[in-house]
Amino acid sequence: MRVATLQQYTTGLNGILNNQQEVNKTQQQVSTGRRVLTPADDPIAATKILQLQQDLALNEQYTRNMTAAENRLNLEEATLQSITENIARVKELTVQAGDGAYTIEDRQAIAAEIYQLQEALADLFNTRDANGEHIFAGFKGGSEPFVKAPNGRYEFKGDEGQRYLAIGATTTVATGDSGKGLFVDVESAKNTFTTSLNPLNTGTLQVNPGFVTDEEDYAEFYPDDLIVTFNPESAIDPPGPNYTVRRASDNRVVEGLANKEYYSGADISVAGMQLVLSGEPEPGDEVLAKSSPKQSITDTLYRLTAGLNTLRDNPQDSATLDVLLEDTLNNLTSAQTSISEKVSDLGARLNVVENTSNLAADVKIVNQEVLSKLSDVDFAEAVSRLSMQTYLLEAAQQSYTTISRLSLFNQL
Repeated sequence: MRVATLQQYTTGLNGILNNQQEVNKTQQQVSTGRRVLTPADDPIAATKILQLQQDLALNEQYTRNMTAAENRLNLEEATLQSITENIARVKELTVQAGDGAYTIEDRQAIAAEIYQLQEALADLFNTRDANGEHIFAGFKGGSEPFVKAPNGRYEFKGDEGQRYLAIGATTTVATGDSGKGLFVDVESAKNTFTTSLNPLNTGTLQVNPGFVTDEEDYAEFYPDDLIVTFNPESAIDPPGPNYTVRRASDNRVVEGLANKEYYSGADISVAGMQLVLSGEPEPGDEVLAKSSPKQSITDTLYRLTAGLNTLRDNPQDSATLDVLLEDTLNNLTSAQTSISEKVSDLGARLNVVENTSNLAADVKIVNQEVLSKLSDVDFAEAVSRLSMQTYLLEAAQQSYTTISRLSLFNQL
């Protein structure tokens, strides 16, 4: 068979290039530590490697979510424990205020400390996490859930939303609780009521939190509400500020409380309830006394403080004070029970996070081991292969050099 010179050169050159390519590939595997450099190296392994890398990346995100959830839950748990401690102190002061030897001045001194505890509790209710989000505001984490009104009463401005965070492919955990369920919708020891002003009022009218002075009369009236409406001054003679009290259910005027003359500090006693109005109302202004089986912690302290500051040393006020103190203790105990149940629930959530975290760590180790077997190079085998390929490359280069010098003309 006759071999052309060009074919001879081409064959030798291709041998060198092929060996050089193998050497380069093995050298890359050794330098990078990866066996599969391109999908063409091992299509099946490349597919599994990509899937494992995606699983590991998702696992990392779940791990970050678990850390964030754990931090928020630990913060909430610590906050609730502080709230419980403050409530316990308020209960101690409430018992102390019931001492029959105390005068109104003594009770006012106690009220001053309870007021400071109320402010501390409100600050705890507005606790923020590391991202500046209020943990008890529901979905409205960007704004304070408990806002102080001009009359000193705290109002809940958040919502009842509950945030969840995915910590696994099929596992989510609640990372917060609305302050409404924890601190506002607290079961009251007895049916009670809350006072509020119509937001459309134009005057400077104010109303105290009100007190239940006769439980039997209030039980007969419950669950109806009262509306106090201010009439035009011409409704009485001589003209002046005046108001009418109606039942909210049927708008019926309460007997004896139509077109009553008003003065700042006016005392309204009806259906076992007592309200005190102050300020300068305008015609059309309204006050609502809304019945409720629940009472917020802030309202309980607001009413307690007002009672200790204003109820005098006389038989009638003393009876009202006794009812107020008893209801306060029962309401605070109910609040502590509700918070204690929530702390237990937080413990259960933290257990879920911990168990999921342990499982995720185990899965991560397994995935990393499988990924290593599929993608990592065997350095001993690769180095040996590189030595062999280098030897073959050198042999190809030397043989090409020898063959390229062969020529018929050298024999002439």
